Parts: sequence; C-alpha cells; structure tokens
Amino acid sequence: MAKTDRALTDPRAAALMVLDRLDRRPSPLDAALDETAPLTAGLSRRDRALFNQLVYGTLRWRLRLDAVVAAYADRPLKKISPSILNILRIGLYQILFMDRIPASAAVNTAVNLARSGRAAKAAGFVNALLRNALRSPGRFALPDAGAAPVDHAAIAKSFPRWLIRRWIDRMGPAGTDRLCDAMNDIPPITLRCNALKNSLPELVEALADQAEGVAAVDDVPGALNLVRPRCPIPEMAAFVDGRFAVQDAAAQLVSLLLAPRPGETVLDACAGLGGKTTHLAQLMTNRGAILAMDHADSKLVRLEEEVRRLGVSIAGTRHADLNRPLDPRSFPRFDRVLLDAPCSGLGVLRRNPDAKWSSQKKDVARFATRQARFLDHLAPLVRKRGLLVYAVCSMEPEENTGAVRTFLKNHPNFVISDPQTIEEKTVHPFLDQDGFLRTFPHVHHMDGFFAARFRRIY
Repeated sequence: MAKTDRALTDPRAAALMVLDRLDRRPSPLDAALDETAPLTAGLSRRDRALFNQLVYGTLRWRLRLDAVVAAYADRPLKKISPSILNILRIGLYQILFMDRIPASAAVNTAVNLARSGRAAKAAGFVNALLRNALRSPGRFALPDAGAAPVDHAAIAKSFPRWLIRRWIDRMGPAGTDRLCDAMNDIPPITLRCNALKNSLPELVEALADQAEGVAAVDDVPGALNLVRPRCPIPEMAAFVDGRFAVQDAAAQLVSLLLAPRPGETVLDACAGLGGKTTHLAQLMTNRGAILAMDHADSKLVRLEEEVRRLGVSIAGTRHADLNRPLDPRSFPRFDRVLLDAPCSGLGVLRRNPDAKWSSQKKDVARFATRQARFLDHLAPLVRKRGLLVYAVCSMEPEENTGAVRTFLKNHPNFVISDPQTIEEKTVHPFLDQDGFLRTFPHVHHMDGFFAARFRRIY
C-alpha cells in the first residue's frame, strides 16, 4: 500500500512499508529494516522513535489486534487485503497501547494511509471500523480463561496458540503469563564493556551524556544497560572507538561459561557477526588463538570489521558448513569449542517479535535435528580434557536437555562438567541442579538462553 520508491518522512507510512514488506517477502525484521533504511533515513529523531514503536509494537501485539479487527469487521480477516489489515493494526495499536496519541489522530492518520494507497472504499472501511471500536469497546471480549485457557492467554498476551500450549504445560497459566509479559516488554539496550580498550567506570563516564541513564547489570560484570540513548549507537564516539559492543547479558554469560584462558586455542563454530568471538578474545586478554567459523561469507566479512573495531588481534575466520562432516586433518584440536547453535530463537522474542508469527511448532524439532548434527561434527575437534559449550537462545526442551541427551548418548567420551570446576563464578547463580545454564526473561530480566558445558574425558 505505501509507496517504497521514494524517501518517507511520515513515520506511520514508513511503518506500513516495513510491515507490508514482511508480508510480501517473509524475512527477519532486522533484514527488512536494513533493506528499507535508505527510505527512512530522513525521519527526524522523534519520528524515528514513533516509527520503531509502531513496527515493533504492531508485530508484538498482532494477534490481539487481529482479534479486535475480527470483532468489528463485516468480513473475515482473510478477505481484508494485507496492507489494509496492517493499516488497521497500526491504528488500533495507537488506540489501545499508546496513551500519548489521541484516538482521533490515530483514526485520521489510518484513513489517510488508506487514501494514499488510492483505496477510497478501503478508507471508508478503515474509518468505520476504528470509530466503531472506539464507540463500542465492549464488542470485543477475551475468551474465558477457565473454559479456554490457551485461547485466552494467546489473545490476551498475543502469542501463537501452539507456543502458549507448550508453555502452560511446563509452567502453568501463571508462569506463562509472567513469561509473556516479560517477552512483551521493550527490552533494554545492553552493552558489553570492551576491557581491551577501557574499564567499566571509564565507559560509564564516556556514555554519561549519551543517554538518559547508564546502569550496570549487577549479576554480569562488564555489562550495562543504556537508557534512552540520545543518538544512534553507531554514531557514539565510544562505539566508533571500539570501547563497547551491544550484547545481551545472557549472551555474555555463555562466553563466561566457556571461560577461555589466555594462550589457549578456541573455536567459535557458528560465529555469526562475532559478538561472542570478540568477547572470548577479551576474556583471553588478546592472547592465544581463536578461529571463528560460519557458513555465510557475508557474516564473516562483518565479523572481521567488528574484530578490527574492538581491537581484537587473535581471531581468524574460516568458511565452513557444519551440516557436513569436517575433515579433522584440516583442523587442530581445540582447548575449548563454542557452538552457539542456530535455533528457533524463541528465547529472544522480546527482541524479535516478528518471529512469533514466522515460527512454527515443527521448527523446534527441525532445529533440534540440526543441532545434534552440528554437535556430532564438532566433537572430534575437541582435544582430550578439552571443553565444548553448546548454547541456544531457546528455552524449549528439544533444543535444551533433549539436545544434551542425544549428544551424550552418541558421544560417551564426553560428560557434563561438574559445576564446581567452572572457573567463572559469575555463572554459578544461573546454573540449575544439573549444571545447565538457564536464563529466563521473567526471572532474570535478560534473554532466554540455555547452555551446557561438556568435558571430553578420552
């Protein structure tokens, strides 16, 4: 509906453009935002904040918004064009979740969006539905929590029914509500101080005038939350100088669990953009050797840029596809190996609300199969008495303890590390009785991660 061949200065039109693009070409939200960035570059700081809130908020609450549309529409949702449905979602999100925007303004701007798409009849439909929702709010009602707990929670909290059903089975309705509320909160911007270039107090001082607040994360040394930054992070001098990286506290705990020592050889097997690669180098005080692998050359290029920005000198890169067995003759044996495995990403939905609607139940099993394959292919590269850490940003059993059981069954020469042997005491409060690292958004106020540390005994 929104034009995408010219720069946009209206944050609502820009939000509609991104949402429409996700409908036409399903892809991660980050990719859609990157692709459309040239068209939104002209937004003012205030309008960019509104644009981001509309995109993330509409995606976060999409199922709830669709239920409201269904209560007032004179036709089934599938009969409403995707772009008009997105206009209705944007309008209703402002009405229901944004107190600072007058309801009349939300209606009028939604109607104008429809008209700008040369859909006069649709504009009338949008106007009538939104005004009816304002006049008769009682027409929409949530399913009864007692009679239909899954439907009630799914619509009330705006999560897929299949996921709500899984969480209720494990955590009960109250635990599921708390998890959903945490997932629907806007997550903090968490940074990792780069100890290769400055100390945490020095970084806090450098950022003091760059945001409304800078608060250390008590449980994770070197981590801090940035409160309402006053400019884009890439424009901050401290970022350009490589004094910090953006990384959630839970992701930082994974590197601390591996606990590499200076002088060791380390493999980051699915290195991605290098968040954990550079953290490992920092923990090793830039002494030793790290091999960062990934199957995507474009990611390795960006990883190398990040390595240079942060002043890391011990990390090299290599293209490798872990779907295929690796030739042990072409690799050394590593002291420590990290597999931050591709996963469903269901532990980071607060950062990626679009994944709520693109993920399916079958994806969990598919990822678990791939994770087992990757672990099998990496096991020969761990030296005797070496360590292997398996991590995923998922809280689902198949990708957590299920993956661990499969690996130990196939590789009796590995055991779970005794928690008492884990050098980094920071991770101990996050270990369960089996020695697994687990973080939960509603418990720890960080992303949902799982990690297991194995030791090769022969």
